[in-house]
Amino acid sequence: MSDFAIGPLSRTAPTPAHARIVRAVAAKEWTEMRRDRRLLALFVFTALLMLAALGFGAAENARLARERAAAAEADRALWMGQSAKNPHAAAHFGQYAFKPLSPLSLADPGVDPYVGSAVWLEAHKQNEAQFRPARDGGAAARLGGLSLAYILQTVAPLIVLLAGFAGFSGEREAGTLKQLLSLGARPRDLLAGKALALIGASAALLAPAVIGAALAVALLTDATKFSLADQFLRLGALVIGYAVYLSGFAFLALGVSALATSSRAALVALLAFWLVNSFLAPRLASDIARGLAPTPTAQEFRAGVAKDKARTFGHDETHPAFVAFRDETLKKYGVTNVKDLPVSFRGLSLRKDDENGYVIFDEHFGALQAAYDRQDALRGSAGFLFPLLALQPFSMAFAGSDSRAQFDFATAAEAHRRDIQNEVSDNIIHFQRDADYVAGPELWKRIAAFSYRAPTAGFALSGSGEAMAGLVGWLGLTVAFALFAIRRLKPL
Repeated sequence: MSDFAIGPLSRTAPTPAHARIVRAVAAKEWTEMRRDRRLLALFVFTALLMLAALGFGAAENARLARERAAAAEADRALWMGQSAKNPHAAAHFGQYAFKPLSPLSLADPGVDPYVGSAVWLEAHKQNEAQFRPARDGGAAARLGGLSLAYILQTVAPLIVLLAGFAGFSGEREAGTLKQLLSLGARPRDLLAGKALALIGASAALLAPAVIGAALAVALLTDATKFSLADQFLRLGALVIGYAVYLSGFAFLALGVSALATSSRAALVALLAFWLVNSFLAPRLASDIARGLAPTPTAQEFRAGVAKDKARTFGHDETHPAFVAFRDETLKKYGVTNVKDLPVSFRGLSLRKDDENGYVIFDEHFGALQAAYDRQDALRGSAGFLFPLLALQPFSMAFAGSDSRAQFDFATAAEAHRRDIQNEVSDNIIHFQRDADYVAGPELWKRIAAFSYRAPTAGFALSGSGEAMAGLVGWLGLTVAFALFAIRRLKPL
């Protein structure tokens, strides 16, 4: 089978000799992979597929960015174009906060297509995000899961398995394995050389994706919303994560190949694992996580918020809480009638009702995100066995397209809504003297447009501890498995 030749070696040969064997085995494996036209064609086709997915992702991101920028500009013009009116009426008129797309979401869109891209900011209510891109997506969205991340997560490991399933079993069937061992090559030297070649092939598979993603990030990043250096840090983390993921498959293929009675048996076993990891485990883990950490339906969530909001008074001046606040305010200022207050009681009551609402919204939206975090943790807990469960949250986190990134945006949008409420309430408190009070365009201009600066890579890192542990555990487990499997390899 092999054009690989080495001289006899003592079992106590110095380390440099074994290093030579490792290099020679790696070079031989690499040469054979390059000579295999079927494998080469598969590599080329996958590389083209990844570049096509990157192109679709970049085009889709550019389209969405243009649409959101135009919508934000039009919404700002509407806000600024309001005529003179009471400031509280302007707060009810409201405005939108649009989420900027993370540059790396062109490679891994994560949850972005399934969550809202804009939040309606209005008086008294913290709204959920609206306008899900998946509902009216363009060409890339219609291709469903064809993203660079999907190809790297499902197709790339399959190619690594196809390249490595006959690593030891092929040598055994050709009769060259025992010859190599009898010449003094240790099983772990063979494993190291073959793994080196497979990992090198994985790196070659990743290279066009990394180069393409780096170019896209450099060309498409909006420096006013994202740090370019931070995007490259995130890209570096993604490269490391995917390299660990694929390296684990290389050691798995070699371990199974060493244990299997034939190459066909090794291939069947590896394909079965690939199917479970790629399709069955993610679905099963999601269902189990939803069962153990359930989240309310949209209707249940809104009903819970409405129930707690009923404890506050809103515009109901007969509500016991309103009466109590009025009496407390009169006592504070030492007067007996709201008309004698030096400030507008209407403004004070609006601000008090908003403050009561902030506590309720923080409690409900925080609990909802905590439930999502628990689901993610449960889903990724088996990541060391089925690495896709660890890689997916890791990839989404560093692409800036996971649920934590969405929550960070929603939190920033809510903070802006509260700034608006505070501004208009303060205006009413200090300037409104009768029911006919109106404010002019100068107030609308003073309220700044929503501006969102995405969190740094440190934010992604802080939420990826379990995923990283899962990936490291996966690599460690497969290396240990491969070392165990080659113990049964014996010379003539």
